[in-house]
Amino acid sequence: MRRLLLGCTALLGLLAVTPASADIILENKLSGTGDNVVFNSLNGDLARALLNGQHQEIVDFRDLTGSTTFSAAANGNDIKVTGSNNLFIQVFDAAHTQVVGTTTQVFSLNGTGHATAFVAANDVNGNPEAIVAFDLGDLDLNKPSNFTFSAINGEVMTSLRILDLTGNITSFEHYRIDTFAAVPGPVAGVPEPGTWLMMIIGFLFVSLYRRRKAREAGHDFRWFSVAPWKAA
Repeated sequence: MRRLLLGCTALLGLLAVTPASADIILENKLSGTGDNVVFNSLNGDLARALLNGQHQEIVDFRDLTGSTTFSAAANGNDIKVTGSNNLFIQVFDAAHTQVVGTTTQVFSLNGTGHATAFVAANDVNGNPEAIVAFDLGDLDLNKPSNFTFSAINGEVMTSLRILDLTGNITSFEHYRIDTFAAVPGPVAGVPEPGTWLMMIIGFLFVSLYRRRKAREAGHDFRWFSVAPWKAA
């Protein structure tokens, strides 16, 4: 019975998470010309930020572990984090009533462990795509890991979640975004914990299976394939 329950949960997770889409590109460097995100409000597990360019959007930067983890909002688009392994980010219009799509997300991470990003996006017709997963690799406390997410072919990103399966994120820095347009419909809330749990269990189930197969074949193992990487 336990095995059946685990298998069903994993299957639900697989239906919710897919390999990285070709319309969302990840580069392991800081790129783009987006507006700086300036953190100007800290309240428990929520940091709120504004853009310092021509746009008036609001950024919600939330810790999903349920604890107070933001120790300071220093140096504009840098924020220090104390021990979170589960961050969720969405951009809203100036009235905070509609999610705003983004075409670029640029940031650096410091920390420990191995990080994974989950990106929600809408296609060119405004229809939600399946959440896609990206391997961000190992984090370092002293050396930042740099990333740029770009949406192409008319897609826009509607949320970004960063999960550290084996450690903690200690800083989120150099944050810049390019916004596109408000996404039609009601405000999209933070996903329910049960939804993320099913997705994560499915992701881990596939990862463990692939690791076993790789070891049997005598090959090195990576968590999963990612979207096409552009040369740094």
